Amino acid sequence: MNPMLLIGAAGSADIPAQVITTVITFLLVVITLKLMAWKPVLGAIDERRKQIADNWEEIDRKQAEADALRKEYEEKLRHIDDEARERLNKAVDEGRRVAEDLIAKARVESEEITRKAREAMDLEIDKARLQLRRDAVELTLAATGKLLDATLDDDRHRQLVDGFLSDLEKREA
Repeated sequence: MNPMLLIGAAGSADIPAQVITTVITFLLVVITLKLMAWKPVLGAIDERRKQIADNWEEIDRKQAEADALRKEYEEKLRHIDDEARERLNKAVDEGRRVAEDLIAKARVESEEITRKAREAMDLEIDKARLQLRRDAVELTLAATGKLLDATLDDDRHRQLVDGFLSDLEKREA
């Protein structure tokens, strides 16, 4: 049946009863929903709100950890840069020290070579002087022998010439 026909047939006296019935039904539905649906829905909403708050706290905590790690890594990078710079400076200093050692060794070796060369040169000069002296003695003996044509023996000639050359060296010094 058509609900309009019921209203028309029942008349206008039934409208307050229908309103009361509708209000009571609405209140029963609200109370039933409050007891049965709202608590679980509100509980679910509260639980979701708590989850969201916990998630935000976790995000904040992880953000703080990430910031701390970033700062720690930046500090480590600075230390690595400082350490690398320090190692480089040490290597440069070590290179300079090695170069100075090599220069010092080369200087000592060159001085030793120079000293040995002077000694060898002095030895050669002494040998040359001795040879020159012998040659002078030989020439003097030969010349004296021809000049004097005397019968002095060879040993006596050498003694006389050696004495003469020694006297000359003493006068030069």
